[in-house]
Amino acid sequence: MQNRQAKPAPTAQDILKTGLLNQWYMVCRASEVSDKPIKLKRLNQDIALWRDASGRVQAVEDFCPHRGAPLSRGRVIDGKLACIYHGLAVDGTGTVTDVPPVANCPLVGRKMIQGYPVREVADAIFLYFSDGLSDDVPELQLPYQLVSPEWSGFIYAAEWSCNYMLPLDNRLDPMHAVYLHADTFTLQYGVKQSKIEIHDTAEGFYIERDNQKGVNIDRTEVTYRPGSNFWVFTQIPYPKAAGGGFFAILSHLTPIDEDHTYMWVMRYQKSEGWRRDLWRFLYKNRLERRHDYVIEQDRDIIEAIPASARGRETMIQCDVGVSRIRRMLMKEATQQAERLVGSIGVQAAE
Repeated sequence: MQNRQAKPAPTAQDILKTGLLNQWYMVCRASEVSDKPIKLKRLNQDIALWRDASGRVQAVEDFCPHRGAPLSRGRVIDGKLACIYHGLAVDGTGTVTDVPPVANCPLVGRKMIQGYPVREVADAIFLYFSDGLSDDVPELQLPYQLVSPEWSGFIYAAEWSCNYMLPLDNRLDPMHAVYLHADTFTLQYGVKQSKIEIHDTAEGFYIERDNQKGVNIDRTEVTYRPGSNFWVFTQIPYPKAAGGGFFAILSHLTPIDEDHTYMWVMRYQKSEGWRRDLWRFLYKNRLERRHDYVIEQDRDIIEAIPASARGRETMIQCDVGVSRIRRMLMKEATQQAERLVGSIGVQAAE
């Protein structure tokens, strides 16, 4: 038996720092990808994306298997991504399709770099990030609001200078709204003291205030499908001056690296006919600026929280949703770490 030195085993904390694996993540807007390659970093992985000859989005590790040049600086030729350095080309699976400098090159036909499964839906691009232990790719499962013709909406997306867990915590913290956003159009109303109740569901949990309904942020639901993704859903009431009713924010935050987050939310409303047209018009001409003002307040305070805060914080009753999402993700990260440790042990023994 050959003795090989095993790679260091990742801990659950290591995995959580840059995001759970074996999940689908939104990585960019669909409009950002064309037949000219772009470079993204997501889950601490450098990725090159482009559209092939049929218009489908492809994504691979941003690394030329020849000499390591970034493929995102290359060109799309006949739907394949060709490195600008020596012309080596790959398809969306990471398989080499052409090596122009060398006739009959043995690299052709070999899968040399990682390819990412891609789905384009709801005006967004989603990639599947695997731990590499299985070739199985579960189908992307989206909230029904994103695929139902009864709902319509828009995407907010920006890079934030913080670990993704901080804005995720914020999504499960309804009490911050009436304080941090007290000067805003949609969230200035509501009681300033509540007990946050937590309820289990078949696919996750939801939290709600015990003493108000339909005002400010009063209910947030987490849907978790291990091996596919999780979603956070919150309904926000509109004042009568904005037409009344509700709009929903849906998100599943995407880590860039340990210190940066691709912060995105989908803002949707269930409406039809002239009401849908009115909401979409008001959104682009007035409401979007107000919603962006709210989320910039979140960004400002969240980016100011030091990385060491987790070790010194003191949780209170209104943080029950924050505690639950942290435990949920830590449980999955622990299971992933154990599987990876087991795989490394098997490889070392071979």
